Amino acid sequence: MLSNKLLKIKLNVIDYFVGLVAIFAFLLLLVENEAFLSPYKHLIGIINFVILAIFMSNVLLEFSLSKNKIQHMQSNWFDLIVFLPLIQFIRGIESIALYVLMRQVIIIVMLVSRIRKATKFITLLSLRPTQLMIVSFSFTIGVGAILLMLPIATQSSVKTSLIDALFTATSATCVTGLIVKDTASYFSIFGQLVIISLIQVGGLGIMTFSVSLALFMRKRVDIKRELIMQDVLDQDTLTDIKALILFILKMTIFFELIGAIVLFALWKNIFISIPWTIYYSIFHSISAFCNAGFSTFSNNLMNLSNDIFTNVTICLLIIFGGLGFVVIKDIHVNIKDKFINRSIKRLRLRIQTKIVLLSTILLVAIGSAVIFSIEKDNTLILLDVKEKVVISVFQSITSRTAGFNTCDISKVSSATLFLIMMLMFIGACPGSTAGGVKTTTLSVLWATIVSGFRQRENVEISRRIIPSEVVQKAMTVLVTSLVIVFIFTFILLYLEKKMFIDVFFETISAFGTVGLSTGITPELSAKGKFLISLLMFTGRLGPLTVGYAFIKRRKKVKYYYAEERVMIG
Repeated sequence: MLSNKLLKIKLNVIDYFVGLVAIFAFLLLLVENEAFLSPYKHLIGIINFVILAIFMSNVLLEFSLSKNKIQHMQSNWFDLIVFLPLIQFIRGIESIALYVLMRQVIIIVMLVSRIRKATKFITLLSLRPTQLMIVSFSFTIGVGAILLMLPIATQSSVKTSLIDALFTATSATCVTGLIVKDTASYFSIFGQLVIISLIQVGGLGIMTFSVSLALFMRKRVDIKRELIMQDVLDQDTLTDIKALILFILKMTIFFELIGAIVLFALWKNIFISIPWTIYYSIFHSISAFCNAGFSTFSNNLMNLSNDIFTNVTICLLIIFGGLGFVVIKDIHVNIKDKFINRSIKRLRLRIQTKIVLLSTILLVAIGSAVIFSIEKDNTLILLDVKEKVVISVFQSITSRTAGFNTCDISKVSSATLFLIMMLMFIGACPGSTAGGVKTTTLSVLWATIVSGFRQRENVEISRRIIPSEVVQKAMTVLVTSLVIVFIFTFILLYLEKKMFIDVFFETISAFGTVGLSTGITPELSAKGKFLISLLMFTGRLGPLTVGYAFIKRRKKVKYYYAEERVMIG
């Protein structure tokens, strides 16, 4: 009995050690080809060989200590990939014609093996859900950056710099759409597939995607991961977590598949090649539903600005992706109960669903009307009324989160830019693929203001009292978001020496994970790109998630301080 305990302790110590080595190895893989490390290329090669030896020894040790070796091999066969990089040490392998491609495959294998070891280490740390979300997004971005730095990821087979790869991976994972390299002309099919994969994973949410994958492979989801998903999806009980995740997965596949089919039907006469049309349709359907704004066309969707059906399709995908999974499920359940099961006479939508639907309609309508009024005699002056309306509606919808554009943002008036900035800052809805402070935050704060003018103690919306903690969260999100935007704008203005309106627009676009730009993104310095990447990361996770991850929450206290009034206004 004692020997088993000692063995378990030793294995845990080994797991911690291998995990730390894997974290270091992952970071090394990210930066080993940078110019500042070129003098240490030989040393890095030795370090990589030592890391490889540690991983192989760990696999062999686990196999030797296993009681049932056949069962162990069946359960852990994928661990054998750590031995594949040994191929590069075969004498004369460099002379093989496909060595360059083989070397890139080896790097991918090294990446996968290091991620597996690092993931095992992270599970041992017992991180809080918010901390785990930050780590998960960071790892996903790192993986994407490493893959995008491979020569095979570019059309010219030239290695992308670390900062540009990191920026692109962050923009894709955080479903933003800001680009420093043209997706269509710079990245190869492999690079574009990496980008769309990051968009899909980031749009669903890393934890949601991982649990969905486990369910798809019929693997058991442990109670710890269910608790994390309960916190991520803001559910009261564990009972419906799996059902909700399966619904999210099915809903995502449904909308993206329908979107791709419709886009293919619309574009099959535009593009001669059927395979390319299928590829463009799938790419833009995923990008639109995930509210990412990436496009395989160099000028985004500007060439399709007068195609009303394409505009409507993209807009609907953006809207459904931005409503939020919980809201769509609520609508689905109500429609099913009323028209199929006939168990209810009228729709019984949750208060969040009502807020989301009403605020979405109002923002789209107001945004469209204002953009049309301002730009009809400006950037849209040469277009007919139908095209003006279509572009105005499209830009109103996409400005809140998606980042697609059918007009040149750098040429619109300052008033339109300011309106777009307000829409970007508001964003879409909670629990969706979108960013911003969210429509529910704005609605709760507006209800708070109304209650304040009416001198009511409680905040009321649609004959419901909003809990004080929700009001406090809304105020925290708004104030924190404003502070973040102002601080980053100030730093970028100091570093970049650009026009205020351009920098402010870029900052809000990054924080709101929108992706619209006046054109300064590729011109940013390395420091500027890093700051925008950090801002996109913060905006995707949300100020509350980042705050909860680093600030320890106080336990509920059973005492109250004396009350004292402060003058306001």
